[in-house]
Amino acid sequence: MLGILVALPWELKTLTREKIPPYSWQALTPRTLVAVSGIGAARAGDAASLLIAQGATELLSWGYAAGLDDRLQSGALLLPERVIGASGASYTVDRQWHRRIYVAMASKLAVYTDALVETAAIVKSPAEKRALGERTGGAAADMESAAHARAAAERGMPFLAVRSILDIASTEIPESVLQGIDAQSGVAAAKIIFAACRAPADWGKLIRLALQFGAAQSSLKKAKPFVLDSSPC
Repeated sequence: MLGILVALPWELKTLTREKIPPYSWQALTPRTLVAVSGIGAARAGDAASLLIAQGATELLSWGYAAGLDDRLQSGALLLPERVIGASGASYTVDRQWHRRIYVAMASKLAVYTDALVETAAIVKSPAEKRALGERTGGAAADMESAAHARAAAERGMPFLAVRSILDIASTEIPESVLQGIDAQSGVAAAKIIFAACRAPADWGKLIRLALQFGAAQSSLKKAKPFVLDSSPC
């Protein structure tokens, strides 16, 4: 049974219209479960354990990522061949599962297979993004996929990650966005607007980020049919 792991409700919306509270799970189909964890490696690991306890036999990490490589534009899909943990540990995805989904998606969508790297916090500036990419060899970063990969590796389970690029390497995350992010529920729009009103220079960055979010969301929705009820077998 496939277990899909997402961090936040706005990532979940690309899979289903159903609302799933953080730290809980739901069946999307008879052969597919999904859990919402909240932001961060610890929560991600707990959500993976939750799905495994419910019968998941393979894990898929789903959601958005930050681009570290200038080649990856907003909406590009990353189907990494490996995930690099913050400690430097490298986790290889299930090769047959990866190849089958890559072949199916690549004919219709822009798909990359570069490494995805774990970060403990949001990578805010272009300089930080490029430095992280150069140091690790990763083309994109997120905060949860490595925890999902570790959970699968510890149990000898197949693992795969599908991530859509949201903010690209040249995008600076404005401080107003950082003030509006909640580790459990995601982005609080009211907090962002309030913070931006006190920092008018952020409005241009917010508009750019909103457009990038739209592109990333669209790509994940297009990738959905290739993932639901998929199996490494």
